[in-house]
Amino acid sequence: AFLLEQARQFRAELSMPLILLGGITNRQTMDLAMAEGFEFVAMGRALLAEPDLLNRIQADRTVKSACTHCNLCMPTIYTRTHCVVTGKPY
Repeated sequence: AFLLEQARQFRAELSMPLILLGGITNRQTMDLAMAEGFEFVAMGRALLAEPDLLNRIQADRTVKSACTHCNLCMPTIYTRTHCVVTGKPY
């Protein structure tokens, strides 16, 4: 998770529910977030690249997203947001 170190600082100071985001692409990172005390995780680019990712992770805990966080999807947010690597979600 890209922002885990910074998020830990917030987690240590706040008692409200927190969401870890940034680079969540597999079950291992989700489990780490929960173990660190985060109530939720947010996934963006990984789900854009593979809309069925959560179902696949649920079926097989070892599945990891094909998302490389290349940010090539970012220019598409003004047209029809999609992953230019996988072509999803079309």
